[in-house]
Amino acid sequence: MILERLEVSAFRNLTSVSLFPAAGLNILEGKNGSGKTSFIEAVYMLAMAKSFRTLKSSKVVQNGHDHLLLFAQIKDSLTHRLGLQRYIDNRIQIKLDGEILKSRTELVQLLPTQIITPESITLLTGSPGERRQYLDWMMFHVEPSFQLIWSQYQRYLRHRNVLIRERKFSDLPFWSKGLVEQGLKLDNFRRQTVSGLQPHLEHYINQLLPGFSVSISYRQGWRSGVTFEEALDASRESDHAQKYTTVGPHRADLLLSSGEQRVVDLFSRGQLKLLLCALKLAQLEYLKEITGKTPVVLIDDLPAELDTEHRTLLLSLLHGLSNQVFVTTTDRSHLDDSAWDDVKVFHVEHGKIKEVV
Repeated sequence: MILERLEVSAFRNLTSVSLFPAAGLNILEGKNGSGKTSFIEAVYMLAMAKSFRTLKSSKVVQNGHDHLLLFAQIKDSLTHRLGLQRYIDNRIQIKLDGEILKSRTELVQLLPTQIITPESITLLTGSPGERRQYLDWMMFHVEPSFQLIWSQYQRYLRHRNVLIRERKFSDLPFWSKGLVEQGLKLDNFRRQTVSGLQPHLEHYINQLLPGFSVSISYRQGWRSGVTFEEALDASRESDHAQKYTTVGPHRADLLLSSGEQRVVDLFSRGQLKLLLCALKLAQLEYLKEITGKTPVVLIDDLPAELDTEHRTLLLSLLHGLSNQVFVTTTDRSHLDDSAWDDVKVFHVEHGKIKEVV
């Protein structure tokens, strides 16, 4: 998928932006606060219908306006026109080729997007939910039935938790049965994803962290050696005490370790940033292998915490995947784009973006 044209209006400090990106590498250069991150955020919102920085529309709609407008001409085998309006009261309207999209799911499927920011390191240092989202993003794009199964699992989980809080235990068996049925499907998808991801992750770790051995293992969300159904039965007292379902795929995690230690306890922040990049690259290659999709890649402040050698290596590895890439930096001389044939540079200043010719 390629973004051939982008327009941004009334988004943070971006009053009116129009540009024609390269199909390959796009470098956005400017001082801190110039609008580089806002542009990355706008592209992300166009693809995901949400910001990665805030949940409040009032934060992203420019002062003095009641809505923002994002537009793109996108191309895969066909050319499409995609538009998104978001209002300060959180209302949203998305149109594809003039027709209103009924669900955010249609948008996310149309324009898969991967993002790396300085805060993305929470994939390694943050809660298990961060790592479940990492797996589920891949399954959403790889497995057509995943979205329905995930939604059904969440429905059974919500109802079960309500019954536990209200102490209506006689109704639990029905919802527990549905939870197990959908949960096992979800668990199986995740296991397949981890298995398929493993060789790609090993490849990129060898590239970015030579000499280090990192293993990735899936923690299913209940005690090993017992079935999910048995684990639910065994957790009955704990569930009643905590007033929610304490075991299941919604408690799953990915464990990344080197030898006997967790990487978060062993690696420096710079090494964790490289491992994060390896995880993202593995994700992109796995998706391309299974589906042929090449998501748009957004990288905010690439030079942060990576030395010159690793910045160059990361851009070279991205070039090998054939994704369209947008990268921000305060100084383009920090980036070696020699591996790329198709490069455009844009200067960002005071919310205005101009191509450097």
